[in-house]
Amino acid sequence: MNRRFLITDVREPKDNEFIFGCSERIIASTEFNRLLRYFKSHGFNFKTIDGRCLPDDFNGNRPVGYRIEYEKPRE
Repeated sequence: MNRRFLITDVREPKDNEFIFGCSERIIASTEFNRLLRYFKSHGFNFKTIDGRCLPDDFNGNRPVGYRIEYEKPRE
């Protein structure tokens, strides 16, 4: 048994983390991408959550996750 691949912790998403399932198809939506551009233009930064931290389904598909942080304007 390789301890490197053992799951040692399971947690709920933080308030600024959002996870979309593979079947939701929201990631490929042009409207979703437009929403992301809007938030980015207002100082929010979107970072994708490492896919290895997200579970996969029976077909081996993984959801997509984003962590949203407010980026303070530079002075």
